[in-house]
Amino acid sequence: MSTIEADLKKKTYIEGKELRNTAIISVSFMVVFTAHIALQNLQSSLHEEEQLGVIALSCLYGAIIFSGILAPTFIGAIGAKGCIIASWVGHLIYTSANFYPTWATLIPASILLGLFFGPLWTSQSLYISACAYSYSGSTDESPYSVLSKLNGLFFMMYETTQITGNLISSLVLQHSTYNMSDANITKYCGPHDCPGHINSTDIEEPDEELFHLLLGIFLSLEMIGLFITIVFLNSLPKSDWTLSKSVKESMASCFVTLVKSEIIFLVPFIMFQAMEQAILLGDFTKAYISCPLGIHMVGFVMACYGASTATFAFVFSRLAKYTGRYLLFFMAFATNMALLVFLYFWIPSNDSPVLIFTIPTIWGIAESIWQTQSSSLIALLFSDKKEPAFANYHTWKAVGFTITFIYGSFLCVSVKLIIAASLLGIGFVLYVFVEIRIYRKEKASLRGPPQRSSSASS
Repeated sequence: MSTIEADLKKKTYIEGKELRNTAIISVSFMVVFTAHIALQNLQSSLHEEEQLGVIALSCLYGAIIFSGILAPTFIGAIGAKGCIIASWVGHLIYTSANFYPTWATLIPASILLGLFFGPLWTSQSLYISACAYSYSGSTDESPYSVLSKLNGLFFMMYETTQITGNLISSLVLQHSTYNMSDANITKYCGPHDCPGHINSTDIEEPDEELFHLLLGIFLSLEMIGLFITIVFLNSLPKSDWTLSKSVKESMASCFVTLVKSEIIFLVPFIMFQAMEQAILLGDFTKAYISCPLGIHMVGFVMACYGASTATFAFVFSRLAKYTGRYLLFFMAFATNMALLVFLYFWIPSNDSPVLIFTIPTIWGIAESIWQTQSSSLIALLFSDKKEPAFANYHTWKAVGFTITFIYGSFLCVSVKLIIAASLLGIGFVLYVFVEIRIYRKEKASLRGPPQRSSSASS
């Protein structure tokens, strides 16, 4: 019996309320990240002086590395719900810092928010996993089927933030005044954009009053998400694993689980999922949208990505029951590899808006699979060590984000695309290796221990 199943044998507040709690946590994330995702999409185009926006993102995801390692300790101290509430407060502080973005305000706020991110996403994974195993116990459906469906529901609603948040930002910022010439906009777009070099394109920032209006809307949304979580989300009981571990053991669990399980082979696979998102949010928005079309178009284009990801997250979460995860992961691999190769050779211009809108729409197909199936994979493979396993998952994603944003401040887009494609190839090969190991272990366990021969027994 897995640890999750054992925990759910105890009296809990989620039994019979699995779908309700899944819906509540999905809505709260959707509301808060409507603000955060839209603001993050603009960071590489805003605050360009001395790369403040990109460095702030690097600090945010760098802090997530440490918070991911400490996630089991935080969850053991204040619970999963407490971690989510604390993170929403961090979002309010981060958004407020953007009213006056300087090194003294934006960098500390980014680090503070990053320290809450690891426990936040580990707590989210625990909620979905607990609800899935609890619901599976009262139905005839397998845990994998329920995990895929609940993760599909969550990420469908989560990815709608790319629609709502980006539409809000573009509808507000389109009223700003921009006076850049076409020559300045399209000169060094796409793979030729190189930060810190002569061919680094400057993006005109929006009017300050409109930007402050946008931040006010974002703050309102984050306060609504905080209210929903405090009032409506049921507390998740601490697992036997959490209760049995000391603070020292909890902190060390992330490293122990890494080196003593298959998760170490999944590190490149996990890091790529962060790297491709970082390229989309940091480089594609700047070099392939803001550069040829203007910053006010970022929201409209990324809304297509959000609509695609949300739609296919729902579709693939249902198809997973019939196709299994292997075919879906291969589809995501092939889609992302094709996009990275295409972006390496393609130079966007203001004459190709249809293609600019189409690329993130296709990107959303792969992203919907990474989001839904990866969480289900971790929950299934490491159900007896779910806290340190999810902590590892989100920590290594943070490492991928951080590395990408750090070298994003001095490497050309073309080089970043080569690195991402290489990591994707290595990561997928190792993922296949893990699946083969798991298949052989399961096959061996079904055969049982080898029987002693009669001659040996005599």
